[in-house]
Amino acid sequence: MRLALPIVLAACALATAAQAERRMFSYDPISADAKRLTGAGLTVLFDQGLLGGVRPIKVLATGVPAQGLLIKGKARDLGPKGLAGLDGVDADAALYEVDPKAEQGKIYVRAFCPGATRLWLSFSRIAVRQDLRVQALGDDPQKAGKTPGQARVCGTLDFSWRGEWKLPNTNRPDPMEDWTDTLNGVR
Repeated sequence: MRLALPIVLAACALATAAQAERRMFSYDPISADAKRLTGAGLTVLFDQGLLGGVRPIKVLATGVPAQGLLIKGKARDLGPKGLAGLDGVDADAALYEVDPKAEQGKIYVRAFCPGATRLWLSFSRIAVRQDLRVQALGDDPQKAGKTPGQARVCGTLDFSWRGEWKLPNTNRPDPMEDWTDTLNGVR
């Protein structure tokens, strides 16, 4: 009986993951940082689980062809207290890191947080018809000796809800997939 519960829970988790719906929301810039860093705005590609959980996959500049692949961020990489240890940052936000090795990741790091080698984005709740706050956080290699492992806030980007993109069904190629970033074609 003890073995049955973990098996049932694992099966439910797999079923929920398989039922995730891919969605894409666009936002218009409100704050000065958002206007400066994104120009025409930001689009977020994400998976929404059956129970409402959201996992951002990519951030895209709405006005230009620039996109950054997101991976789950680790709070401990920001410093001893994670998001809670940074002034003016929402400690309950979802934390993701821009993958500097994929697509235009290095461009995002340089643009959002000059001088940093790593870029994290903390997201407020992503939901239909709700505004979005994204905070850009970066490491600070020049201050590594003074406060080792402590990230800095590079910008607070506030956006207003613009709309949802209609994505093609899953039987067709994904237009957001950049096949040029690998030598073997589509991932």
